[in-house]
Amino acid sequence: MSNIYVVGVIFAIFGGIINMSGQILQKKAINEIPKEKRNTKFMRILLKSPIWITGITMVMVGSAIFYIIAQAIIGGALVPGLGASGMIVLVIGATKIIGEKIEPSELVGIFLCMLGILLIGLSELSIKGDLNYFTDLSFNLRIGLLTAILMVLWTFFRIAGKKRIQKKALYLALAAGIPFAIGNLWLQPFIVAIASLFSGSAGIFEIVVFLTCSIFVSFPNILGIKHLQDAFKNFNVSKISPIQAIPIQVIPIFIYFFVYFKPVPSIFSIIYIIGGIVSIIICGFLLSKKQEVMESIK
Repeated sequence: MSNIYVVGVIFAIFGGIINMSGQILQKKAINEIPKEKRNTKFMRILLKSPIWITGITMVMVGSAIFYIIAQAIIGGALVPGLGASGMIVLVIGATKIIGEKIEPSELVGIFLCMLGILLIGLSELSIKGDLNYFTDLSFNLRIGLLTAILMVLWTFFRIAGKKRIQKKALYLALAAGIPFAIGNLWLQPFIVAIASLFSGSAGIFEIVVFLTCSIFVSFPNILGIKHLQDAFKNFNVSKISPIQAIPIQVIPIFIYFFVYFKPVPSIFSIIYIIGGIVSIIICGFLLSKKQEVMESIK
């Protein structure tokens, strides 16, 4: 095993640790806001919190840098699974820093989420960025259709999380995860387009792709941050973060097969995908079921 490969593995693990540590700080900052003030000027209060700013910077900048470098070294297949190791920090931080109580069934759910992400990472579903895809009308229809479906699901989960009494944590967590999945859908062509701009080789076509991707990368991520804070208002980070990871990890499978029409890398890839999806679904069931019981008691 080469030293550079080891560096890539370490960077992926650090990316996951920094990501979850940042979410812990975000939740800590929210918990410090009195409940009676959480419905009025909520984001304005958070923007004045050094703890929250540190947390969001760790997630959006710190972990992103480590993930990007790790993908450049070892590729995108293993990075999500290695980054899932950060959930160990999530469990420790939720109990020791925030004071959340985690039941054995919830620990099992978090472990299954880590396992599911690892299995999906091992499936080797890797896509090489190429703007020529956008010259194909059928590709544009597919990526547009998947984007529209995700937006409908995003809206549904968001409204359901606001209106329903039970399963609020599940719906709000999913509503906070889907916008990041939309951003990931458009992120790869965005990176390729921006590279062509900086190299000076971009024409009208590349500029149009860049502007289109910019919209679908920036706005969903900005709203995703806000919706994640809304989920953190009343629910434990140890439940919200793993559930939020479900669409972020599962939707790339649809991107690979439905949007890009890529073939299955190997028979083991199918086994890993099925095992990963089953593990993540069980995780969501365990964590949401526990939260539903708590909501019923309240």
